[in-house]
Amino acid sequence: MKSTRSTLLSGIAGGLALMGAAGATAQTADKPIVLQWQTANLTEKQFEPVWKEMVAAFEAANPGIKIEPVLVARKDHWTKFVTASQARRAPCLVSVDLTTAAYNGYLMALDSYWNAEPEAWRKAWSDEVMKAARWQGKLYGVPIWGGIYAEIYNKDLVTAAGLDPAKPPVSWADYMTWAKALTKDGQWATAILGGKTDTTTRVLLTWIYSNGGEVFNADMTEATFAKNPKSLEAIKAYLGMAKDGFAAPAPTTTNYLEQTVMFAQNKIATMRNANWAIAKAEEDNPALKGKLIVAPAPHQIPNAPTLKTMTSTSIAADCPNPEAAWKFIKFEADAKWSIKRAKVANWMPIRSDLANEPEIKSDPMLLTFLKIGENAKPYPLPLPIWADIAAGDIVDAVQKALLAPDTVETVFKDLDAKINRKLKDQ
Repeated sequence: MKSTRSTLLSGIAGGLALMGAAGATAQTADKPIVLQWQTANLTEKQFEPVWKEMVAAFEAANPGIKIEPVLVARKDHWTKFVTASQARRAPCLVSVDLTTAAYNGYLMALDSYWNAEPEAWRKAWSDEVMKAARWQGKLYGVPIWGGIYAEIYNKDLVTAAGLDPAKPPVSWADYMTWAKALTKDGQWATAILGGKTDTTTRVLLTWIYSNGGEVFNADMTEATFAKNPKSLEAIKAYLGMAKDGFAAPAPTTTNYLEQTVMFAQNKIATMRNANWAIAKAEEDNPALKGKLIVAPAPHQIPNAPTLKTMTSTSIAADCPNPEAAWKFIKFEADAKWSIKRAKVANWMPIRSDLANEPEIKSDPMLLTFLKIGENAKPYPLPLPIWADIAAGDIVDAVQKALLAPDTVETVFKDLDAKINRKLKDQ
């Protein structure tokens, strides 16, 4: 699995002199450094005003540096990055699966830059958060924002179904009762995500965690999607909603975008998603503002954890201008932009020094998500091959099981076996 990139290390120094490498050019008096910036989120409407304002402010403060956003669909984000990295032309600034990218040699270690910053600045991030930005003891990114998964309900549709929006489902049984009431002609309770992105995996994991299941053994040397009875039970319950008619049609082509669009169009009454889905749905349908309910995902065990993502900004291994790239990372990580991302795009702040900021404390929805996120398992999982598993193998299994509902157990047993082979080969 590991890239053959290590055989090219001797050529990196010469490669850095190439003007076209890593999406940047050398600085001259009349030509500033150009840094390409790629994340999976630049095309999302709710984030667009924030990043455009941020880039303009950065360029005004740093006239010798220009930022060139790379707009790429979420489903193509990882593949595009890997292809560019293998050609040694990756954008200097990237937000990708950190462990997998670092393992393959696609990212630059940032310890020298991080350690050179004042201690007061570095203390804005907790030790636990920073652990997720490291691989084999080295720092490969700065945590910028996160996502906390919960259940989001349309209050009007809930009320119209004769349900009490003040008492959202707590258990799976409660949720299925609501699902039945919320399903009628042209409207479904929810959507199952089975599209070809790792959001399919994220939502699946929330169901597994809500039942006390795990997808790997303790030392992450064996996959347990089917082997763990609680995991398999959760998978069957979740995917079974398609067979029962509670989920919108065409789940194998339903991704985050399709899910939020259906929610905004009142075609589904509830969606399992992270905080940013609220801003997306309200952008698509402003009439939803003030009419959404957020609650912990229905669960089968006490104190069930949810899933919490963390997105870091990293510097590509072949970036010829890492000092300029580091300036942008520091700017992006500033408290001002953390708060703007939270307020405008509903992206959770990662810095631990922002909890008492007035703009954060005055937002009830934001506080609800933060409360739910106090008990959460981190995502991505710390496996070098996780990016390929999450967006490939697991999604393939979900799609197969949706197309042949009676084969769920067999499909996920095959998934366990396939992942276990990859774990031995890594």
